[in-house]
Amino acid sequence: NARELEANQALTEFVQADLNSDPRLPFKDESFDAVLNVVSVDYLSRPREVFAEMHRVLRPGGQAIMSFSNRCFPTKVVRMWLDA
Repeated sequence: NARELEANQALTEFVQADLNSDPRLPFKDESFDAVLNVVSVDYLSRPREVFAEMHRVLRPGGQAIMSFSNRCFPTKVVRMWLDA
């Protein structure tokens, strides 16, 4: 969250966004060599759109890295994941 990011003295900048409200990433096409999604995929309501955006902002040959948690928080996870 923003509070944690603001407290991180190693960061020079950050962007916070609610990708469930708007899955568009606020970056130009082919802007990054790598895109990371850290333990967040389970909570996306529009994962295909977010993944398409990740692809859009990656440079050719770039890497998209996903990590998943082995824990389930039923109060936070998207209902479709629980009903599957």
